[in-house]
Amino acid sequence: MNMMQKRDSGLSIAVGFVMILLVIAMIIGMWAVVGVPEQVRDAEEYHAVKVTNAFLDYKIAVDSQRTGGLTGSEVSMLIPAASAYADGVLVMKENVGTLRVYVDGTLKSTTDISRLYATFGTTNTRIGYEAGGVYRNDYGHAAWVTPPSLTIENSGGDLYVKMVVPKMQGSFAVGSSEGIPVDTLLVTPSSSSSEPVNQMITITYTDADAWDALLWSRFFSEISETNIWNPIEGVSIESSMPTSTSASLKITKVPPATLYLTITAPEYHVDVRRYYI
Repeated sequence: MNMMQKRDSGLSIAVGFVMILLVIAMIIGMWAVVGVPEQVRDAEEYHAVKVTNAFLDYKIAVDSQRTGGLTGSEVSMLIPAASAYADGVLVMKENVGTLRVYVDGTLKSTTDISRLYATFGTTNTRIGYEAGGVYRNDYGHAAWVTPPSLTIENSGGDLYVKMVVPKMQGSFAVGSSEGIPVDTLLVTPSSSSSEPVNQMITITYTDADAWDALLWSRFFSEISETNIWNPIEGVSIESSMPTSTSASLKITKVPPATLYLTITAPEYHVDVRRYYI
């Protein structure tokens, strides 16, 4: 009888121990399913902020080259592409979209837009520099952190439309488990002089990627909406999205104002450091 009781007692202890192990395993499993992905997401979101700040610093640096007229100068920046959980990739692509400016219906300028961007972790987040602006794209939904440079001002009854459209040359895709150093050379800080416009300026952007066209459409819409709530005297501004891959902004003067257009198109050469690759 005592032996049976001891045997039952030992069996109960063994079963209880197994149950404890199962509970521990379930807790670990739930942590792996819920806790780890959440930690990864938090880490990648924190890293996304670091990458965004790096591209904002990059924008400030290349803008300073242009405004300072520092032809032949080179800016070196470290883009922290890799996150704590995964390697990162820095990509430079030419001709991702086309920006056209029409003056009174006649094509004035055409600029092929390039894009420098970083992707990391799950690659669902891309942060980059395009046409002088910094953007963030999450799962195909993009927003400007700071938009390209386009200003419309009324001074002394005259209207001045000023655009800065950087021309970036270079093509590469580099992966790393660390930061990636990028060199940007200012080839020329060229600028076209102001010229009067009879009636209207139309700016269009086209891109095969619908998300990018929508990004520009929102930029144009913001300019148009700002003019509604805080109108600029002597001008009418309309934005539209004719197709899923194109966006348009129409700026029309209201007499007797005179409309002037200035397009600044600095040229840069972008590359990763030679010793790095």
